[in-house]
Amino acid sequence: MRNFQTKFWKRFQDFKEASAIYTVSDGSRETLTFWTWTRRIRNLAMGLMDAEFSAGTRLGLVAPNGRDWLDLAVATWLVGGCLVPLVPMRERRETLRCLGRSGCDWIAVVDDKARTHLRGPGGELPSHLQWVLFDANGSGDNTHALDELEERGRHLARRGHTKKLAKRIYELDRTAPAVIFFDPDPAEDAQGAFFSGEKIDHQLEGIARQMGLGDAEDTIVSSALSFGWFSSFLITMSALYAGHAVALAPTLRELSEEFETLRPTHLVCGPAYLEELGERWQQKLDEAPDLLKRLAGTDDTDTSTLSRALGTIGERAARRLLYDPIKSEFGGDLEVIHVFGGRCPLGLHPILDGAGIALLGHFGVAESGLTHVEHPEARRPDSAGRPIEGVATKIDGAGSGDVGELCVRGDTLFDDYWSGEGTRQVDEHGWLHTGYQARLESGFLFLE
Repeated sequence: MRNFQTKFWKRFQDFKEASAIYTVSDGSRETLTFWTWTRRIRNLAMGLMDAEFSAGTRLGLVAPNGRDWLDLAVATWLVGGCLVPLVPMRERRETLRCLGRSGCDWIAVVDDKARTHLRGPGGELPSHLQWVLFDANGSGDNTHALDELEERGRHLARRGHTKKLAKRIYELDRTAPAVIFFDPDPAEDAQGAFFSGEKIDHQLEGIARQMGLGDAEDTIVSSALSFGWFSSFLITMSALYAGHAVALAPTLRELSEEFETLRPTHLVCGPAYLEELGERWQQKLDEAPDLLKRLAGTDDTDTSTLSRALGTIGERAARRLLYDPIKSEFGGDLEVIHVFGGRCPLGLHPILDGAGIALLGHFGVAESGLTHVEHPEARRPDSAGRPIEGVATKIDGAGSGDVGELCVRGDTLFDDYWSGEGTRQVDEHGWLHTGYQARLESGFLFLE
């Protein structure tokens, strides 16, 4: 492999006729092939180069999920930039701390309101910072509208300057930092963990295999979890890396509202999203006919009540009252929900099984990226899955089935912290101490 950028760009060209991106336009699903999608990425990459975006520059992405986020991220990789994905609209000081500790000179936000929020009342951020605004009518000093960057790149491409981009890609160092991850809820002393392009390449390959995406057809992955969560970003990029499509909306709320149009087959989420689903489905039970509640034999309001009630009334009634509505709520094609940590609120497993939706866990920390992913044909309730290829796992000082600190080791662990000493340590034998309490059973990881 010459470098990561050459490999993934060539791979995207090999998939050029396949669907890459699904978005919603005027109430209908818009499909972009890999060929169409990568034309915009190429133009953005050339626009970044024209704006003097140098290889090695760190770009902080502090914006909601959407096509603009993903397009800018891939374009930044293409020109040798290093991504710093962060959850948007978190507490301002927390976000600025992460941006500062990763040395970001460029910051991408959705609009000027979001930029004003980061700047604060006094606008005291360094004057050299460059800003990319997804929703802006024009550019100014140190400000770049995303559409204008794309137009600058398109103009250069028409003038035959694509060879400059090709030369930039070819000359990039495969060991240079490609991404800096923070935990989704970083502690005050958190430091960014950086990974080379070579390691990201190995992770994306391993995640796709562990998820079973290689042989799947018509796979559409969508995320109800911010790309600021490294797991959400890595799973989404793994799907594209494997030649599959991702479904996007301008905001996470709009994504939930457009499931019927986007029709994802795989959904990435966190535990809080499952809890919200459980509450919503329990409400369906509360609003069901009194006969259904009497058959359940209880007035409890936890989600286990729901599963007992549905088991009592029989498969046909359960399918009509809940399973089919749940399936249609996600567009009708959903096959898998990937939840960080693997934990499921009490009673939801049989409900999802009845709707034909597999619940699969995954897990990792900022310094490791994703280390565990549950495969559709090798799963256990509430498990975070088994290690991806190249990752070893142990429970420090504990035997099989015992609880202790989870440690991981492998060639895809982070290269180092960008600045300062981080909160997690790698011991003399190469084991990263995650700080999570867990147990292992037959290779499956269970968090405590």
